[in-house]
Amino acid sequence: MVASRRTGKTAAVRGRVRRAAARTPGPYRRRPPARARRYATAALLGGFLLLTGCASMPDSGGVHQVPLSEQREEPRARTFAERPEPGARPQRIVSDFLEALRSDDYATVAKAYLTKKARTWTPGETTVLAEAPTVVERPTAGPKPVNGSKMTTAVVQLRGDKVAWLNEAGTYTPDERPYSLNVALSKEKKSGQWRIVDPPRGLVISRADFERTFQPASTYHFTARSKDTLVADPVYVRRRIDPVTDAVRTLLDGPGGLIGSVTETTFPQRTALAQNQRLTVDEEGTLRVRLAMETRPGLHTCERMAAQVLHTAQSQEGVRVDNVELLTARDTRMCDLSATAGERYAPDRLAGHPSSLYFIDAKHRLVRTSSGPEGGEAGPATVISPLGDGKPAFGSAAVARSEKKAAAVTATGRALYVSSLDESSKLGEPLLTSGATEAQAERGDGLTAPSWDGLGDLWAADRVGGESRLYWMAGGAAEPVRVDVTGLDGRIEALRVSAEGARIALVVSEGSESRLVLGTVSVKDGVPVVAQLRDTGALEEVRAVAWAGESRLLVVGRESQGVQQMRLVSTDGSVPPAAELGQGLTGVTAVAASEDGTKPLVAASEDGIVRLPQNAYWKAVSGGEGGTAPVYPG
Repeated sequence: MVASRRTGKTAAVRGRVRRAAARTPGPYRRRPPARARRYATAALLGGFLLLTGCASMPDSGGVHQVPLSEQREEPRARTFAERPEPGARPQRIVSDFLEALRSDDYATVAKAYLTKKARTWTPGETTVLAEAPTVVERPTAGPKPVNGSKMTTAVVQLRGDKVAWLNEAGTYTPDERPYSLNVALSKEKKSGQWRIVDPPRGLVISRADFERTFQPASTYHFTARSKDTLVADPVYVRRRIDPVTDAVRTLLDGPGGLIGSVTETTFPQRTALAQNQRLTVDEEGTLRVRLAMETRPGLHTCERMAAQVLHTAQSQEGVRVDNVELLTARDTRMCDLSATAGERYAPDRLAGHPSSLYFIDAKHRLVRTSSGPEGGEAGPATVISPLGDGKPAFGSAAVARSEKKAAAVTATGRALYVSSLDESSKLGEPLLTSGATEAQAERGDGLTAPSWDGLGDLWAADRVGGESRLYWMAGGAAEPVRVDVTGLDGRIEALRVSAEGARIALVVSEGSESRLVLGTVSVKDGVPVVAQLRDTGALEEVRAVAWAGESRLLVVGRESQGVQQMRLVSTDGSVPPAAELGQGLTGVTAVAASEDGTKPLVAASEDGIVRLPQNAYWKAVSGGEGGTAPVYPG
């Protein structure tokens, strides 16, 4: 890399990437962070001083090599790769090729490092390593030439510790294992230059460079259980290049990742973006998308397609869309959808916006307090329900997203009751009774804390010995139905169902170990079925989990040979930078979070119930001393 920004032919220096200012069309540019704005201000001031004679350029010193990982990433800066340096050795060719793949024009310039036969290669998946790959030239088989210039083939090996990979659609998959790849090169007869014969299938990049090169986004699809609610499928797209176009193109490829088997797209088969199209939001906030398709959809179908595009585009950081307009490849308007109208399909439509935080107080009663950043200064109030009487004593609870009904499990873990949250309600008989004996319940068996989905259905698991059974209660009132969990190894210790009811987070134990498992929920013969199980692999000895966004979870566990921590984890298994949130807390047994993302995170710790407002520190909840099992509705 070069620290200077010279124009014209760039000197051959390590890194070989030039930078230029990138114009972002439309009024909805991402506002650069304060630090970047200060850099821009300083640059303008420096230019003014030069013009007025108050500053001078240095007349000595050379060009310093700066690794890309050490350079500042300015939001409006773009990186451009340099072509291969004449006479470069195989190791240098491979290193510069990997560097070129990180540039904004990687798709074309990187091919200059390949032999003519290899230039049919297209960059696909991305391999993420803990650190930048070690690039080592290996000796080739056969007799060694006396003169190195007679060598016509070479092998360069890439080595490192793999942590994850992205497929061509941008789906992230954790994958920890040693990484090794041999890259073959040959010397071209005419030019005498080394070129790569079999390139890697895509980027091979360090975790730190991955976070600088890619940004998270989501595509959105409809579920079978909640037909008019979109579900997020998290993906990663390249920063700065064309993230909105990339995300919409991935959307048109159909659902994938965890939710691929339980969601569907409205787009007809073989729908694609019209050629030579770069999607941008115009000055009026409209995103126009030209589609190449075999059949023109009806108005209702077209509106649902527009809703998928709207929420996918708005998943990009800093992108605001007021209206989506879908057109044919010949610019004939098919339909349009405003952001306001698109809310009827919004992913948080069933999640709700909780007015209260609930927990079990020291007297084993269900109580509530304000869900605002400061909480109720006067302390919590018991709910107007038999669940607030403390008879029987309760150990955990869940409140329906409407906040009109709640379910609670007794402190012994042997019975689950459902009650309306009003004065006329009566406790009645348990809706679900555990198969565990009293002695087994004292050893940790019995019912888990329940969970409500946004469709009004109730879920809980019963643990007896080394086994568990998952139950679904339609409407929170129907007879419990056992749900098949296909391929589950271990015992369910805790669960949380997402608002749209298509995903379920499970804490699963095997012996002394426990892990976070995500599953999908489909319907067979009118009964939910849980399948497509996937370990997140983010933490070990997981103790608690809560949904903290449309595709994000709050998890309590520990890293291998580490201490307990609280962390945000994406449903694809990726962990955002600086996602560790539990500093200063000890003995956390439960957590609560709101899917709308605006409410404080909450935990039950050795200090009682505590909350973490945005941009603040953990604070004790008034009246939360001795409290347990905090929950938001859900």
